[in-house]
Amino acid sequence: MPQTFPRLRFSRFGSPEQVIALEDAVIPALQPNQLLVQMRYAPINPSDLIPIYGQYAHRTLLPQVPGYEGAGVAVDPRGQPTDRRALTVMGNGSWQSFVTIDSAKAIWVPDDIDDATAAQIYINPLTCWVLLTQWLQLNAGDILMINGGGSAIGLLFCQLAALRGIRLVVVVRNPTHRQALLNAGAWRVVEGQLLQQYRLQQLTGHAARAAIDCVGGEDGLHLALSVSVTGDFVALGLLGNRQVDWQYISRQLRLRTSLFHLRKWNAQATAVQWQAAFQQLFNLVRRGQLVLQSPAAIYPLRHYKLALQHAADSKTQGKVFFTPE
Repeated sequence: MPQTFPRLRFSRFGSPEQVIALEDAVIPALQPNQLLVQMRYAPINPSDLIPIYGQYAHRTLLPQVPGYEGAGVAVDPRGQPTDRRALTVMGNGSWQSFVTIDSAKAIWVPDDIDDATAAQIYINPLTCWVLLTQWLQLNAGDILMINGGGSAIGLLFCQLAALRGIRLVVVVRNPTHRQALLNAGAWRVVEGQLLQQYRLQQLTGHAARAAIDCVGGEDGLHLALSVSVTGDFVALGLLGNRQVDWQYISRQLRLRTSLFHLRKWNAQATAVQWQAAFQQLFNLVRRGQLVLQSPAAIYPLRHYKLALQHAADSKTQGKVFFTPE
């Protein structure tokens, strides 16, 4: 094993292409409760970029290695790679060649799950699974709405909602996403412009039991207007960079509102819940009931600027991945 390794790190906030730098780091000395993982793949997620821009400046310690998820090979105490693969979640940043994780929270990757799937099974799939099975009390036949349907998480919600018999209405800005979403299990696909003029009940004869807002602002409000009184409105993302009018949604529309952060669920989940959630996802992948997109492209860390540009392209289908070399 080398004494040093390449990693990406930022020491100030700003545009990722401008503030991220490639540097050499020293292999860390491990504590008894730590595990060293040699990276194979780490995707670029929108959530990885948010702290780089400084939107979580109050809780982001600088300097920092970005990257919330990935997969790699565990390294033994002698510094040799083993034949066991682990997810690099809850570690010290996945955009580097070696990641340190808490051995008590290690998620071991089954032999029949490929590296690319394992590397992206945390942020989006786990979020969808927790929302649909724990956060929202939904039954088969209930109608759930989500917006931001052109994002990667939209296809995952379609698959998992269909498995649970939930009728999913996906709101999109670009109608070219319609067929892929329907094929993945969406009940209805509605263009955002149409939802500005009509509520869901006018379009389908039914109001939604709950809504998950990935955009915010006016888009989030139009989503909330289609939810039945006392239904649930969950804020998941802020693709539009504007907050929804929380007071209007809770007081005037009388919806139960909540803000979902995966990190908060992680903090309160027991070790059994943590492991069980991933095993459920692995089982769904194994049975072909959950299919994740293949990587759009794979870049070595040294080509990080090209990778970031590729990931920012709205035409990119699937995630862009980093690999050490």
